[in-house]
Amino acid sequence: MEVWVGTVLGMGEERAIRIVDGVVRRPAKPWTATVQGLLAHLHRTGLPVPEPLGFDDDHEFVRLVEGEAGAEDWPHGIGLAGVRSAGSLLRAVHDATAGWRAPAAAVWSVPHAGGGVICHGDPKPANLAWRDGSAVGLFDWDGARPGDRISDVAYALIWFTPFESDPDALRLRGLSIAAEDRRARIAALLDGYGWTGPFDVIEEVLRRREQAIDEVEWLGERGHEPPASWVADNWPTRWRAGLGAMRALAAEVEGWERGNPGRV
Repeated sequence: MEVWVGTVLGMGEERAIRIVDGVVRRPAKPWTATVQGLLAHLHRTGLPVPEPLGFDDDHEFVRLVEGEAGAEDWPHGIGLAGVRSAGSLLRAVHDATAGWRAPAAAVWSVPHAGGGVICHGDPKPANLAWRDGSAVGLFDWDGARPGDRISDVAYALIWFTPFESDPDALRLRGLSIAAEDRRARIAALLDGYGWTGPFDVIEEVLRRREQAIDEVEWLGERGHEPPASWVADNWPTRWRAGLGAMRALAAEVEGWERGNPGRV
C-alpha cells in the first residue's frame, strides 16, 4: 500500500514524502549518508528510530517508525506522563549517540560548534511517534548535528511547555495552560530526561529559538525545502517578532523547581 504524505514546492526543489508498505521514501540531501550512518548505530542499540534502508542520488529510504504522529500526536502530549516519556526517550537517544563516532567526512545540515552528543535538532511532538499517551519513537533526523544535550532539551521545552500564549494555538493542541501547568510540564520533561543540573529555562529556550530561526534562514538561503519557502514567506521575521511574547512567559515558569525537590 502506498501513502502519499506531502509535497512542498519552492526554490526549484520538490520535497515529496511517500510511504510504501512501511518504507518511507524521502528526498536525499547532502547530509543523508551521515544521518543514515547515525540511524544505523541507534537502530542497532534497539532505539525506536527509523531503520535506514539506503539511498540513491534522489531519495533515501527508511523503515517507518510505528505509532501515531503528525496531526494525531497532540492528544498524546497533553498529559504529564506523555511529556515525561518524551524526556526519557530523548535522554536514551542522547546517551546512545555518545557512543558513536561520526566519520571524518560527515556532513550535517547546519553549522555547529560540536558537543558531547548528537542532537536530533527538532525534537517536537510532531516528530515523535506516540502510543497510548507515551512517546515510542523519534523520526525526521534531517536536523541532526553534534551539540550539547541542553540544546535539544531546550528545543523540546519550547513545544512541550509550551512557550505559546495564543489561546487559539493552544486550543488546537487541546491545551488550556495556566502558570502552574507550564511549571509542571517543564518539571515533567526534565524529570523524564533525568536532568540534575541548573537550568535557566527562559534564557536557554530563547537562545535555542533564535538559533532555530537562524538555521531556517541558513538552509533557506541555500535552497533547501521547506526552509526556502518559509524564508520567501518572511516567516523568520514573524518568528523573531514573537520572541518578546516568549520572554513574557518568564513569570509563569519562574519557580518550576519548587514543585520538583532535589533540583538545583
